[in-house]
Amino acid sequence: MLFGIRLMILLAIMGGAIAYIADKLGSKIGKKRLTVFSLRPHDTSVLLTVLSGVLISLCSVLILAVSSNSARTALFGMEKLQNEIRTLQADRETALKEYESLQDTLRSKNEEIAALDKKIRDADAARLKSEESLQAARNGLEAARIQYETTQGELVAAQSEVKGLQAARDSLNEEITKLQERTKLLHEGLLHMREDQLVYRSGEVVFNGVLEGGRSPEESANQMKWLLESANNTALSRIGVDPKEKVEVVWVPKTEYEALEQRIQKEHGQILVRVRSLANTVVGQPVVCQFEVIPNKLVYHNNQLIYQKVLNVADQSVSPEEVMMSYLQEVNRLSVEAGVLPDPMTGKVGNISAMTVVDVQEKMRRMGGQVMLTAYADGDIMTAGPVQIRLEAEKVASADESMRRW
Repeated sequence: MLFGIRLMILLAIMGGAIAYIADKLGSKIGKKRLTVFSLRPHDTSVLLTVLSGVLISLCSVLILAVSSNSARTALFGMEKLQNEIRTLQADRETALKEYESLQDTLRSKNEEIAALDKKIRDADAARLKSEESLQAARNGLEAARIQYETTQGELVAAQSEVKGLQAARDSLNEEITKLQERTKLLHEGLLHMREDQLVYRSGEVVFNGVLEGGRSPEESANQMKWLLESANNTALSRIGVDPKEKVEVVWVPKTEYEALEQRIQKEHGQILVRVRSLANTVVGQPVVCQFEVIPNKLVYHNNQLIYQKVLNVADQSVSPEEVMMSYLQEVNRLSVEAGVLPDPMTGKVGNISAMTVVDVQEKMRRMGGQVMLTAYADGDIMTAGPVQIRLEAEKVASADESMRRW
């Protein structure tokens, strides 16, 4: 404001000075009757007055241009300003169009997010429904197990009748065999029907592998690769997929993988590694596993005595099948106590063919009375198992028979 007042005062003084000078010049020209460009004195005076007015205007504009940047811009840069304003308006309209386009894109993305949220909610509902179906399948499996045990009891009763009916033994054995096959088929059918989606139960062993400790980092890495590939191929075969498809279904935490790789580099000797499922796994889910590491030591040498017991074949209160089952269970228990690792699901450490069991039972029946049944290790047995046994039956003379011989 102060600058404007000073500028007005300066313009007033300047205009007054120019008017005063013009007046003096006009008076002098009038008195001396001077002429310019052959004009009359009066016209010369008028011309001088006009020129003084023009000079006042030019000086005013010059002072304004010198003293104020805004005045210079208004006088000489107005067209440039107008062009810039038009350019800015065009940019503003373009920005508004882009803003509206971005608003449309944002609305579209929000709609997509809402659709994805709905899919997530639907997936959670489907998962809860699958868990309920799984629980129902477990209940059905328990009912099937009870039915199977009931059928097994009926089978034992039928076998007890066989001992009293020697003449019809062969035909009854055939019926019992058929009954066992039907029971097994029933059990497998119910199990398949109730657990069609279940691949592995929690804690179930997916694969057993024996690794060599104390090897180089490269050899250790190759062993780890072999272990995971074997476990993955086993799982693929379990769900009916060709291992050649190279689908990774077995997952192991990276920390466990690295810890096991370092351990097999440091330790020496054989190491048993069991790849076990961490949770129940259904078809379509990865089998998340963990490692169970146990030193693989020698438990039984080849032909080493495992268990020996005198059995009374003449005892009519117990069937030979029950006697043999009890004996094998004792062999299983002693093997576990000796250090053989059992299957976490069944608790068993080995298996024996049904033909071998039948042959030994027939041999014991022929001997009659007291029979010494001995189980020997059929080959070296390590912690990893399995326990392969060789059974030998030997007649034991009773006290009465010894006296008669004497």
